[in-house]
Amino acid sequence: MASIGLRRGRRAPMVLASVAIAVALAGCGSTASPTTSTAPSQVAAATPSPTASPSPTVSPSVAAPSASAATASGIDPAAGLKIDAPYTFVALPPAMQQAFETQMATSLGAFGANITFGFRQVEGGTGQAFLMVLAFPTGTVTASTFQGMVTGISGSMGATLQTTTVDGVDVASGPATAGGVGIFHIGDHILIVIAEKPADALPIAKGLISANQ
Repeated sequence: MASIGLRRGRRAPMVLASVAIAVALAGCGSTASPTTSTAPSQVAAATPSPTASPSPTVSPSVAAPSASAATASGIDPAAGLKIDAPYTFVALPPAMQQAFETQMATSLGAFGANITFGFRQVEGGTGQAFLMVLAFPTGTVTASTFQGMVTGISGSMGATLQTTTVDGVDVASGPATAGGVGIFHIGDHILIVIAEKPADALPIAKGLISANQ
């Protein structure tokens, strides 16, 4: 019984944050998603202007999996990500991974059909921490849409966020109603660190950015 209680305790911060993030992203859906279909041919037809796929505003030296490939094939967008010591990734049990994916997709509704999700537990901090990776269709996440997401997530999580630039990448981080959060994007991938201890969020984000340059 104790082990069951521990597993539920570990899930609680992630469950609460997932709900808050889904609510915030759903509110941003009309501006964050340029099309209701992720089919490349349809996207190209709907946005023939050469300005429809803006260049990422973050450092081009930071690598990320292809957002278009992730949304098309349903692969884990967190696959291949690394993190600097003292942190390490631990894969979530498949049932828990599926539960979080289903929860996010259900909360986001039709908007969620354009996004794939990846989750990792992060060990090495002063408390429990998780990484959530959201892969959007190519060209979706611009500086303005990202800022809208940050504002929405900040409000839904009761977070007070400040922006820190780490190797050319802007990270919004700070304490939330429960724990702390750190948010940044690499191209069309949104990476969200959800930490039990507010002080862990920014260092984990720094470890992610440094390791994936």
